[in-house]
Amino acid sequence: MKKNIFNESNLLKKWFNFIKKNCLNDFDDSIDRVFLIAKRLNLFPFSSFVITVAGTNGKGSTCKILEQYFLRLGYTVGLYTSPHFFYHYERVRINGKYITNDNIYIHVFYLVSIICGDTLLTYFEFITLSILLIFKNYYLDIVILEVGLGGRLDATNVINPDMAIITNIALDHVSILGKTRNMIGYEKSGIFRKKIPVIIGDCNIPYSVYQQSYKFEVYLYRFQYEWNWIKYKNFWNFYDHLGVISHLPIDSKISIFNIALAIAAIRVSPFQMNDRALQKTIRFSYLLGRFDVIHKRPYIILDVAHNPHSAIFLYNKLKQFLINHSCKKVYGVIGMLSTKDVKNTIFTFKDIIDCWYYKTLLHEKTASYYNLKKYLPYNANYIPNMQHILCKLLNHAHQKDVILIFGSFHIVSEAMIFFKKFIT
Repeated sequence: MKKNIFNESNLLKKWFNFIKKNCLNDFDDSIDRVFLIAKRLNLFPFSSFVITVAGTNGKGSTCKILEQYFLRLGYTVGLYTSPHFFYHYERVRINGKYITNDNIYIHVFYLVSIICGDTLLTYFEFITLSILLIFKNYYLDIVILEVGLGGRLDATNVINPDMAIITNIALDHVSILGKTRNMIGYEKSGIFRKKIPVIIGDCNIPYSVYQQSYKFEVYLYRFQYEWNWIKYKNFWNFYDHLGVISHLPIDSKISIFNIALAIAAIRVSPFQMNDRALQKTIRFSYLLGRFDVIHKRPYIILDVAHNPHSAIFLYNKLKQFLINHSCKKVYGVIGMLSTKDVKNTIFTFKDIIDCWYYKTLLHEKTASYYNLKKYLPYNANYIPNMQHILCKLLNHAHQKDVILIFGSFHIVSEAMIFFKKFIT
């Protein structure tokens, strides 16, 4: 991550505080207000080719592959993702670079606040409209929008996509999206538009998604139906109706599944498939905080797995890592938000983590000490200070041990701050 993104001006900080103070706190069951303000901002029509990416997990990885591939082909690309680790700069990239000119943000924040008048938005809605305004003013070829929550009611959904992606559908944010996969599928398929291609990475598609597909007459491209991939010892192949892309590298820092999902999208897009650009994209793309091995002897791994679905993926990857590197003991450091499935996320690792540490987060929605403790082993260690946890572990862990720091983006960012300061 570039060093200059860690410096926000005092004026920009004041703007963020102003937006938080004057916005709605609750998630609303309508985005009519957002459409109204977007229309006043002249966001319609959006001239860029828009890809909207929804799903429970893997959205950021899929977006990253798409962004890097299109950039290698020479297109101008805007990318909007969430959440961030440190500062809002991380959420927006134009042509692969963060916008670090505070005046650009301040200008659009001012415009949106004037246009809003007495109409209240949530914080995320306000920020999203501001970013969309920036994207429109740059006249980009392609804009990639990661859905923040769900799909149907997400602020990114004010823009009609030319292509939609659903990475997967699992139980998360159940208090908002619903308690079943069918209900959650309905919310995520809210990003569908008439007769656009829709790429889905879930092989067990809920009925609600098919209902919405029929309603909008979208062109479905489903994992294990219209496209698939197979891993061999030293490479993997992608398959779809257009044929085979063979000998793809397996040494990527992004999961093969999300790479394959991005390839499936590219194959049905109006943009060409370039094998050389694809190979380089796979080899050199990297996403912060996703099985991020930041230190060796001992191994220190950061991962933002924060629900059972992502926890299973992390578990499987960690298990293979332990075998490949002949690792010994595994120390787990966890912190989560209270809105997540703490119980089943922790239980996923019960037979692989030897010693547990846990803490509450520097966030108003942190899972409490008691909520974490009741699902952890009786001898788990509660230490509220991240620096104290990591100093203790670094003193005790042997060279072949693993320190896994996972859960919320917030605990991973706390660890990143520590390592940035104290570990070179």
